[in-house]
Amino acid sequence: MSKQADRYIETDKKDVNVKEMFRTLNNYKWSILIITIISIIIASIYLYFQQPIYSSYAIVKVKTKDGIKSINSNILNPVSGPVTANVKEDMALIKTFYINDQALKLGKVNYKVQYYKNRHNKSVEINKLIPIKLTNIEIFDKKFLGRKLTITQKDNGYRLKIKYSILERLKAKILGQSLKHIKQKKPFPYNKQITTPYFKLKVLKLSNYKEAIDVKINNENRYIYESIIKNNLKVTQLEDDISLIKISYKDNIQQRGLLYINSLTKSLIKESIKNKNEQNDKVLNFIIQELHKMKKKLTKSEENLEQYRIKNDVIQPSTQASTFITELANIDIRLSENRLKKKIIKNIDNILQKSYNPDSISPLLMALDDRPTLKLIEVLHDSQLQKNELLSEYTYKHPTIKALQRKIDTAKAKISSNIKNLKKSIIDTNRNLSRLKSSYENRIKRLPTKERRVVNIKRDYEVSSKMYNFLLQKRAENEMVRVATLSDYKVIDKAYSKLDPVSPNYKLVLIAFTILGLITGVIFAFIRNAISDKIVDREDIENETDLPIYGVVPFIKKGYEKVQVYNNLNSYLTESYRNLRTTLQLSLKDNKKVILITSTVKGEGSNIVTANLGAIFGMANYKTVVVDLDIREPSLDKIFGVYNNVKAGLASYLLGQDPISDIIYHSSEYDSVDIIPVGAISINPSELILSSYLPILIERLKKEYDYIIINSTPFGFIQDTKYIMKFSDINLVVFRENYSKKSDIINLNKIVEKENIKNIKVVFMEKS
Repeated sequence: MSKQADRYIETDKKDVNVKEMFRTLNNYKWSILIITIISIIIASIYLYFQQPIYSSYAIVKVKTKDGIKSINSNILNPVSGPVTANVKEDMALIKTFYINDQALKLGKVNYKVQYYKNRHNKSVEINKLIPIKLTNIEIFDKKFLGRKLTITQKDNGYRLKIKYSILERLKAKILGQSLKHIKQKKPFPYNKQITTPYFKLKVLKLSNYKEAIDVKINNENRYIYESIIKNNLKVTQLEDDISLIKISYKDNIQQRGLLYINSLTKSLIKESIKNKNEQNDKVLNFIIQELHKMKKKLTKSEENLEQYRIKNDVIQPSTQASTFITELANIDIRLSENRLKKKIIKNIDNILQKSYNPDSISPLLMALDDRPTLKLIEVLHDSQLQKNELLSEYTYKHPTIKALQRKIDTAKAKISSNIKNLKKSIIDTNRNLSRLKSSYENRIKRLPTKERRVVNIKRDYEVSSKMYNFLLQKRAENEMVRVATLSDYKVIDKAYSKLDPVSPNYKLVLIAFTILGLITGVIFAFIRNAISDKIVDREDIENETDLPIYGVVPFIKKGYEKVQVYNNLNSYLTESYRNLRTTLQLSLKDNKKVILITSTVKGEGSNIVTANLGAIFGMANYKTVVVDLDIREPSLDKIFGVYNNVKAGLASYLLGQDPISDIIYHSSEYDSVDIIPVGAISINPSELILSSYLPILIERLKKEYDYIIINSTPFGFIQDTKYIMKFSDINLVVFRENYSKKSDIINLNKIVEKENIKNIKVVFMEKS
């Protein structure tokens, strides 16, 4: 076979599959529609019981530090340093319990108790005009966190009941567990503390109420964060290359969501300022402590100097002594600064030994005014960020990552070297200052005793005075810095919420459930079609048997079992029977005129086909007789409307009681068709069929009529039809859509093959 032929066959198979698919959908369209409607109803019920969720959000800018920003680079003002903002860390910080706990502690939003009312068979949370208020709550059993309690007005007090869901009750019943209840012989009083085995609380009555109020006790901030806030809080970066973050929060009460976003941003800014002031506070506390000490020392120096002058009548030291006093005071101040620098270097060493965190040592280096090392830390920080970004896509073996690692290692080595050199420089400076101080002190020893004493006292006074003024100045500077400290975060857009809820999305849910219903209906249709044994169209017949289909006629609904071909001569029903008549005429040649119509099981519609086929032959002016040989359940007399006129019938004829002329009836309604009804039903139908009078009747009718249409019993279960087929020229088996079974076709094939029955044809009765 050629490739082109193969393509034609493949295309044909695809067409058949598509056709089969649409056929299945058409056959089960009503079930698909019903399932879709049920799905929409479920969606509507679901939406009805859902509380609307509103989304509030604020836009916050994270301050970036692109270089080294110094306010006052001296040892007593280590406020700022080179820190590159890590937006992802800031986003993670906002979602922590610590920050959210600070927001809850502001007291603007209360999640500790939630109040609910039952409105139109659904529970709705309320936060305005609440008739009661729970206070002084203490939970003994942690299982009661988040559990609903029902409070009902009773006399001058209230009843308290633990609320359990249907699933909880069912689970307890299955496991044989007992549910916890609150025992109360009489109503609890309002405005008084009550204690139960599970909790204690006080219910304040704010106004009268009739309906029961449900309350949910959350109480603890940790539980509130884990069960409510954590799931509803979302922090995202607006764009990768800008430091703007969006803080979103969902709540079923719109105003509460707005308040919480505001509280969260306030706590974030407050915490940022607090962290930035911690180092400054330490310095400020140190300055204040030193001021107290220096003030005492200065006071004592003033007293000593004044007393010595009075006792020794010394007014002013010499010019040389004054020089010594000034120089020694400056040396003492520089030595004091060096002692602080040595302490800072020691802190840097401790930090580097514990963890190599550039951000931690930056303020200390700024205090030492070590700008080269600060620049190296900036390079190190940027290199580490680049390396981390590349590691999300590449491995450590990537050339760029290797180069960055070498750069990081070099920067670390230079930082360590710089700090060692700085430490050495401080030690050398301190040694030189100590030598210089000793030199001045030796020179002072050569002065006269009284003047030497004045120099020492004056020097103490000068040092104390200068240090006191210096500390006063630095205290003022640090207080100004503390006041001027800005947060690393700035609210660009304050909390905002749209009027429409974001959840549930009514349109989306309805569309989704509609699509789900359609998909479920379609899947169910294909499953039903796959497992169904019912015949749904003529292709099912063609797939199961080689017997030719002579006609497809519409099904006539129950209650309308009459001859329908006369009603509308141009209807589809009439045309389908005309087509069947033509096909039969082309097959019936050589004076063959007996047509037997049967089915495999009861109710397939062989009697309707018999009546209408007889009528359609009569409409063509063929002399036609319809014989009802379904002796067990006759029906043609009713269909043709001769039921009340029947006195003698086929049964009495076969018993030899009546002649042929007496059993043929002519319907006034259907001119060209004669009917031979069964008449009185016999108790021995099989014996009647085997009567010797039946062949005589058939031969007589052949002589008098152009066509003889015989209605027979279903031959799938009864053997009568097989005997009657001996007298017929063609045998039509009727199959009815969504009624007959595919297994009936298989059984028919077996009977035809086994009995060697000829001239079997098929008529398919489809739903109109």
